[in-house]
Amino acid sequence: MSGNQNETPSQVTRAAAKLNQRVPFSFSQQLEFTSKELRETLRDRRTTITLMLMPLLLYPILGFGLRFVAFQTGDTEVSYRLALETETEAMWLSSALRTGDPNLDSPETPDIELLVPNDASQFDLESMVSGSAADLGIRVELSSPSSEGVRSAKVRLYQNKDSELSSQVSTFVERRLAAANIEWMKIAASQKGQQLPIPMEHSIVLIEPADTGSAILGLLPLILLLMTVTGGVYPAIDLTAGERERNTMEALMALPVPPFRLLAAKYVAVVTVTMLTGLMNLLAMGLTLYALQLDVALLGENGFTLMLGIKLFLALSTFALFYSAVLLLLTSSARSFKEAQAYLIPLLLLSIGPGLVVFLPGWSLGNGTAALPLVNILLLAKELLEGKVEQLPAIVTLVSTVLYGVAALSLAARVFGRDAVSVGSRGLWKDLLKRPENTAESVPSLASALTTLALLFPAYFVVSGILSRGESAPSSRLVMAALLTVMLFVAVPWLLLRWQRITTRSGLALVPTGWSYWVGAVLLGFATWPWIFELVIFAQRLGIRGFDPSQIEDVDSLLASWKLVPVWLIVLCLGIAPGVCEECFFRGFLLNGLKENFTAFWAVLFSALAFGVFHVVLAGGAAPERLLPSTLMGLLLGWLAWQSKSVFPSMVLHVIHNSTLLIVAQSRDRLAEWNIGQLEQEHLPGWLLLVSALVLLAGVGLVRFSKQPTQRVLGKE
Repeated sequence: MSGNQNETPSQVTRAAAKLNQRVPFSFSQQLEFTSKELRETLRDRRTTITLMLMPLLLYPILGFGLRFVAFQTGDTEVSYRLALETETEAMWLSSALRTGDPNLDSPETPDIELLVPNDASQFDLESMVSGSAADLGIRVELSSPSSEGVRSAKVRLYQNKDSELSSQVSTFVERRLAAANIEWMKIAASQKGQQLPIPMEHSIVLIEPADTGSAILGLLPLILLLMTVTGGVYPAIDLTAGERERNTMEALMALPVPPFRLLAAKYVAVVTVTMLTGLMNLLAMGLTLYALQLDVALLGENGFTLMLGIKLFLALSTFALFYSAVLLLLTSSARSFKEAQAYLIPLLLLSIGPGLVVFLPGWSLGNGTAALPLVNILLLAKELLEGKVEQLPAIVTLVSTVLYGVAALSLAARVFGRDAVSVGSRGLWKDLLKRPENTAESVPSLASALTTLALLFPAYFVVSGILSRGESAPSSRLVMAALLTVMLFVAVPWLLLRWQRITTRSGLALVPTGWSYWVGAVLLGFATWPWIFELVIFAQRLGIRGFDPSQIEDVDSLLASWKLVPVWLIVLCLGIAPGVCEECFFRGFLLNGLKENFTAFWAVLFSALAFGVFHVVLAGGAAPERLLPSTLMGLLLGWLAWQSKSVFPSMVLHVIHNSTLLIVAQSRDRLAEWNIGQLEQEHLPGWLLLVSALVLLAGVGLVRFSKQPTQRVLGKE
């Protein structure tokens, strides 16, 4: 311990963490950390009991309860009991009701039960109704048959005034007697060779009620998710607060490894147990529904299929990624096992509140709810069970939930890595939100980079969706889209940099670089668009497309409206503004935050994946065919930024790429006249692809073999 015996454990921890903050990432070392945490977690008997036995005990009991509710609330046959005094009256009434309703025997019509006494002297019609032995009493005074053979009658209905059913039966009989009256009048008129004009005729059209969903299907996702997260509660406490109680936290923090990597190993262990718990719950639920013959009654004729199980497990896994990070965020700040339990019990209780949303009418997975944590996954699970999931909200739900989990994990790493937490210091949550008085850092922290990414994705989705609903002119919509891009990808990171007292120049990597990188960026900008176009066509040929045929007309009308907009405005709003602003965030703010904890490969890869996912989300619907091209474009942009140690070359590449595509799309008629690749065709001409490939290789070679800038390291002054 360097010879100073007066050093406190927290000083040793702080010194070790500071010295080893920039230890290169080692995949094998990280795998070793993770396997150690997994072995210790899975060997615990309490974890095994929660993982295996709880679902096997709970779901059969729950299944019997659901079976009882399903049978109690199922459709039952309705029967109307009509009491009459004589057989003659009953026969006349039966004939009258059938005349008034030819469909009286259809399955939709309630069964009619006529109650006639064997001994009329012992029969009291009014007592039958008042005692609920009959739903309605009917007394018929028949006249003698007329010359036309029609017998008129005076009908008196005896209704129980306190019975809703009696009132319903009375209305049923009245309407059919009125209809029979009209039919008999028509018959009488026709026998005299006349036609009886009816002042008003009406008909009834039966409409299927709106599908409001089953209350049971709203309850199942909540139970499934809560039972899933319970599996990760104990491991999360044991791997954080348990370390403190075992007095191993100081030794752990003294390892030559950044705290984020230590916590990531524990996170994988918690996620693994949580996902295994979710899988066991899913299997137990499926077997229970099948064994109790509830699968078809609740889920439709296909029942609980393998594909439904896979989709539900994907939703559960995504939720496990998020909730495990939240669990670690809370338990990392606890000084003891008991304190961690005190934190998590309110969290589990608060999780029930959003779960009740799925029972409320009018709530569905859409543009507003897809970005709400917990609510979105519950609604997604419910709609999966109901078999009515839309693509775009489902994608936004999964992506936003994963990003929320990433942000929570990065914040947990800050909590877990502080020496103040190791000695049980208070005021931790206040310190997280406190603006630093001064800082030696010149790049954003990992926590701020990932948290900003997690917030920007749902904000971009919601705000762009709101703007797309307007009826403004195309030029106004383009300007609003450009302003939205500036606000989200430049203004928000700039404000966070100001809050952390980091200069914009270093935080966004806005520094000069060598001339060869500028030239390489220009070459790459002109050479990439044909290959990006071909990748989109390739994805669509594989069946990966966001627009269905019903939306093609809307897309064509949008493109037609752009012809009325000046080309310079389209290039400015959709080419230059996104190219500059997106690079400020993805290759500036985000990449700078990632590089402090990851190697170049992982930092560039993660920022490229985030870039690709952002381009899948459109206001009018999802565009999954853009994921691969946009991600590959993000890899090229990230590689260029890393090589040049500046964000300016990637801006140039991005702007030229976007602008070229837009100009080509706007000039496709002129290009067709010149026979230079018609965009209506499925592929671009071979000679154009060959030329662009040669230029692309030249640009990559120029960047690759250029001399590395010596002014600074990316993100440092």
